[in-house]
This record gives sequence, C-alpha cells and structure tokens, in this order.
Amino acid sequence: MATSSVQLADGPPALPGCADRSHAIPWSCLAAVFGATCIPLGVLWDISWHESIGRDTFWTPAHMVIYLGGVVPGLTCGWLALRTTFFGTAEERAAAVSLWGARAPLGAWISIWGCFAMLTSAPFDDWWHNAYGLDVQILSPPHSLLAIGMFGVALGVLLLVLSWQNRAAEPQRTAVARLFVFMVGIMTAMNSVFVMEYSFPNQQHALRFYLIACWHYPALLVMASRASAVRWGATWAATVYVGVYLLMIWVLPRFAAQPMLAPIYNPVTSMVPPPFPLLLVLPALAIDWLVEREKRGRKCGAGAMASAEIPWWRDWVLAFALAAAFLTIFFVAQWMFSSFMLSPASNNWFFAGHRHWPYTSNPGTWMDSFWRVDRDPVTARGLGAALVLAVATCRGGLWFGNWMLKVRR
Repeated sequence: MATSSVQLADGPPALPGCADRSHAIPWSCLAAVFGATCIPLGVLWDISWHESIGRDTFWTPAHMVIYLGGVVPGLTCGWLALRTTFFGTAEERAAAVSLWGARAPLGAWISIWGCFAMLTSAPFDDWWHNAYGLDVQILSPPHSLLAIGMFGVALGVLLLVLSWQNRAAEPQRTAVARLFVFMVGIMTAMNSVFVMEYSFPNQQHALRFYLIACWHYPALLVMASRASAVRWGATWAATVYVGVYLLMIWVLPRFAAQPMLAPIYNPVTSMVPPPFPLLLVLPALAIDWLVEREKRGRKCGAGAMASAEIPWWRDWVLAFALAAAFLTIFFVAQWMFSSFMLSPASNNWFFAGHRHWPYTSNPGTWMDSFWRVDRDPVTARGLGAALVLAVATCRGGLWFGNWMLKVRR
C-alpha cells in the first residue's frame, strides 16, 4: 500500500460515506456493520441446522445469511473504493489508502479481501460435503478458508468504523464509538463459535477449556477497553457477545425441525440452540476498571505523558494485572456456573441446559457429567500456564488498542 493507514496529526478529511456533516451515522458504515452482524447469526443458525436437520443442500437459509454477511460489506466497501478513486476530491483521495492505484479506507480493502475469501470457499465447501459428507469438526479445510474470510470482513468493518471514530467530533464520536464496541462484540461472538466444541459446560472443569479461553478472549476485550472512545468498552463488547447467543438460544427452538439424515439417536423436534454463552461480562468489568484506572493515573502523572514517553514496562505491568483479573474471575465464575448448567435446574427455555445436544448424540449419563477431569485436571501449574497465555494476549490487546487509537484512514 502506497499510503500509510495511520496519521497522528489532526487527521485527514472525512472519507465519502464514512463521515457525515450531520449527527447521523453514515449509511455505508451501518450497512457494513449490518452485514458483519449477519455472519455470527448465520453461523450459529447453520450449526443448529446441521444439528437439527442435517446437511441437505448448499442453498439453506443459514448459508445465505452467512454469505450475505460477506457480500453486503464487500459491495459497500467496493462502492467506497470506486467512489473515492473515480469521484473523490483531491482531499478525499489523499485521505485514503492506495492499492494498485485505487483508493479506499484501509478497512474497506480488508473487507473486500475477506468477501472474496468467503465467496471462494462456497463452491469448495459444497464440493467437500458432496465428496466427504458431514464435517467431523467445525474447521474443515473449506470452513477454515471461510473463517479467515469472515474474520477479514469483520476486521475490515471494525477498522472502517474505527477510522471514523478517531476523526469524528462530538456527538458523532460517541455514536460511532458505540458502533465500534458493537463490532468488537460481534468479533468475540465469531471467535467463540470456532472454539465452541471445546467450551461445553461439561468441559469447564478441565484445564484445556481455560487455556483456550485465555488464548482467545482477553485480547479482544482489552482492545475494546483501550481503543474505544466510550467507557466500559470491554463490558459492552462482552454484552453484545452474550446478546448474540441469547438471541439464538431463545429464537431457534421456536421453529420446528426434524432430522433428515441417519443415525438419529436423539430425535429432536425443534431447532437445537447453541450452548449458553460464557460469562465474559464479569472479567470484562474488571478489565474496564483496570484500564480506566491506568488512564487516570497517566493523566495525573507529570505533564500527562505522551504515549512515546510512557515507559515500555508500564503496559506489561498492566497486562499482568489484566490477565490475573481475567483468569481469576473467569475461572471462579465458569467453574461454579458449569455445575449449575449440568443440573436439572438449567433445563429451561432461558438457559437451554441439556437442550443443545444434536440428533446424532446418543443420550446418556455422559451428558450430565464433566469430561476429561481425570486426564486433564486443573492444577496450579496448569493455571500458571493459562496466566502466561492471558498475559501474552492482554499485552497483544493493549498493543493493538494503542495502534488503533492512531488509525485515521
């Protein structure tokens, strides 16, 4: 790319479609966010479809929602690229990132690439199922390409919204900051889908679950807290993640379904909901409190140090505090809550406990017990390894959040 995507000064002029002279959020940003939101909703619906009905054709409604999530941001960002390249003013063109002579916001280029990856995976996935049948795991080769494309689309939309947040003045800045936090929540929901098979309540008394959680979630929450222009960014992002899951848990079972492929061990009569979401809101509250406290301490320091003057070790100390808070709160919350989720008290419409099993599951006592507790017990050494992972991801989240504060194109 010929033009840097970061500018530290007052910033370039607004890009077409991503800034507005009124207080309304631009249609292009709303359209891109709408498309990105379709991705986790469609993926959760598709998983439920496979668990309730089985594989029939590529043209299922769930698949169409997934690919709508790629096409809408892709077309929107393509329009931004064409608009900026051929009809933008000199100032607008200078404010964009150049790629092979064309100009668009950095986030637009990433979303366009993600859209192409998603569309490329579609015929590959159809051929894979026709050749090999159902996937044994979520991340088959075509699904891996699809996942990369989906994260590319979501990341591009996130950066598209972020660049406007960093340029906008109040009250636009507050409105778009909420949109930024919403997108972090959508990315958290997407991330959780691809580790869902390791996150059932039955697995939450084994060490592997906490290692995976410390590797996958802290960075996004810390990034939201550091880069958002509104307070409690991590908490709101975690709330969006929970909201996506609760929506699918409460809506999907309202629709009747019948298994169409053998073997059928668990004859479900409605769409199977996903498992209850993780309690990420609780550690997110601690993350927001620690990040806000660090910000206040920096402002109260001598002369409110510029970022270039901040000692290199300061973010490492904060990362350790964030990691310790995340692991401690998350471990205690999920350890206790998973016991409730395996009890008969959770078997209701709200928690959907014991209702997320697919038709291919042979009912038995294994559904009500914890797995891997003998082979993979939670030990002090194992939690120490989880803490190291959490420190690394929290430090990555702080680094990426610091970089995001500078993105203006």
